[in-house]
Amino acid sequence: MNKKTIITVRHTESEHHVNDFSGGVSFWNLTELGKEQAFKVGKWLLENEKMDDFRMLVSDLPRTVQTAEEICKSLPLKFEKTKQLREIDLGEGNGILRSEYARIVSPKPEVYDPNHRSFPHAENDTELLARMKGVFDLILASDEDNFILVSHGGALLFFHMAIMGKSLDDMENAYPIGKAGSISKIVINEDGTCTVEYLNKEVF
Repeated sequence: MNKKTIITVRHTESEHHVNDFSGGVSFWNLTELGKEQAFKVGKWLLENEKMDDFRMLVSDLPRTVQTAEEICKSLPLKFEKTKQLREIDLGEGNGILRSEYARIVSPKPEVYDPNHRSFPHAENDTELLARMKGVFDLILASDEDNFILVSHGGALLFFHMAIMGKSLDDMENAYPIGKAGSISKIVINEDGTCTVEYLNKEVF
């Protein structure tokens, strides 16, 4: 197997970060600050990484697409939108007022259950990890070696777990979700081992 370099970016500040609504599969835009932050991410990548031969995959939700658009003002890249990189689907909890979310969400069990659903039609952790493993499998099977992914905090947490070979048994020891706009770089070596060069790096 060829060495694979994977850079991930969590989308920058979105309307739901400041308007007291939930995220999930919802169609919020970036704030003006979020657009400025995303542009800074692109500038940082231009100055610190060789990015001219990367394939860029982006969640198709507006806040991630807009993050990618700002990044690409600095980088010679085109991006592909995919539903596979969407945030966890919260079902009835997608894009609603946080006060309403807290009122109707199903409480987490005392003992972690990866099949627990926060709402009747929500995606659970088992399903999210399988979806993120699907993205990783696509990367491993590709003839291309360098990828940049623009996605969401929860989705990227599980994507990083998939890359690192972690299971849902490791959830209690999972690292914190990075801040909006944080960047990670992980290399999959020719022998299949994983090297984390940086994780949830803040660049603005």
